[in-house]
Amino acid sequence: MYLKRIFLLLVLPFLLFPRPVFAGDLAIGVEDGWIWQVAVLPPPEGWESERGKSALGAVRYAEWKVKDSADGVAGRDIRFLKEEPLSRGDAEERVARWRENGIAAVLSLGGTEDVSVLRPLLGRSGPVFLSAYGEGSDIGEGGVPLPMMFALDLYRDFRIAAFAEYAKRTLGPASGVAILGDRFDPSLERFARNLGDMLSSSGYSVSHFWLPGAGPDSFRMIEAEAISEGASVLVSWAGSMVVRDIWRAVRRKEGAFRIWYGGEPGRILLSFNGIIAADQNVPLVRDRTFVTLGREIWRRTRTVVKDESAAGRAYAACDWIFEGFRRAGSKDPGPLARAMESVSGIALGSSTLSVNPATHRPFAREAAILEVDNRAFRLVDFFQVTGPEYLP
Repeated sequence: MYLKRIFLLLVLPFLLFPRPVFAGDLAIGVEDGWIWQVAVLPPPEGWESERGKSALGAVRYAEWKVKDSADGVAGRDIRFLKEEPLSRGDAEERVARWRENGIAAVLSLGGTEDVSVLRPLLGRSGPVFLSAYGEGSDIGEGGVPLPMMFALDLYRDFRIAAFAEYAKRTLGPASGVAILGDRFDPSLERFARNLGDMLSSSGYSVSHFWLPGAGPDSFRMIEAEAISEGASVLVSWAGSMVVRDIWRAVRRKEGAFRIWYGGEPGRILLSFNGIIAADQNVPLVRDRTFVTLGREIWRRTRTVVKDESAAGRAYAACDWIFEGFRRAGSKDPGPLARAMESVSGIALGSSTLSVNPATHRPFAREAAILEVDNRAFRLVDFFQVTGPEYLP
């Protein structure tokens, strides 16, 4: 009886918990074709940050689910390889190593830097690259997405559609809208003109103003003209410092317009009560579905999830890659990329995403309208916006 107990104590852990895959097992599995590999790049804060630990926990949970399933993904196991941060100095060597080792895809949990470094190196020939973020990243050339580049976020011009929808919800018919753009920045000029076209077609009276070269007098002229034309709102596609100057100039003026800021809502705006901004990350931060995901990650991987939206993004990105593998039935870059661009049914919290082949991003995402109130961003509205049918 004593020996039997000893035997059970030794064997039980192997029965209850999956055996880790060692280097030899991985090499054999890759060589035999029953393991496909994905390289994972860390967030800017690193793997030991709350964001890094939470996102990696989600990746390991997704990996475990595939291994625990009867069929895997296209009959294979998927292994996510934890990589060190990317640098411009070692990027070419990394890509060469990924190709040599048969890496099928690269998942970035970071920001724009990974995209800008890797786009010229693997954008046309692979491995397939997917950013779990990507709002500020250009993944295309000449208005066409590069074949191997994908992103989970809508591009930053989603705010055009967000402001057009918010105008319909809050402004009266034929209300005046002033739009401030920058002719010296092609993207900001396009944003201003496209929003103006959308609002004009909806019956609003639109006035365009362009960022002056320098000096407060030019801004005062814009403010005075916008007020005299009866603008209810000024939408600024200029930087946050320009918004600060305009806000200070008009906050105490009678009949002054409200200011909608076309950039990412940053902490610098928190001093300016009443500023309106649009954001696609806030809906994820508020999504309670990720709480359940965090519990499952803890149960299976013993990782404490403190950044639930980062975990949710990472898990959705894994889901996108898995579905690409299933549809392609191959880890080769060409078939996988073609499959990735038509994936649907990606679970991102309480939302379900479909990929737009024209942009290599989701067709639509949830957007939040935020207002600065007492040094905090207050949620004032929440709706789905559709991304454009073109690339910047």
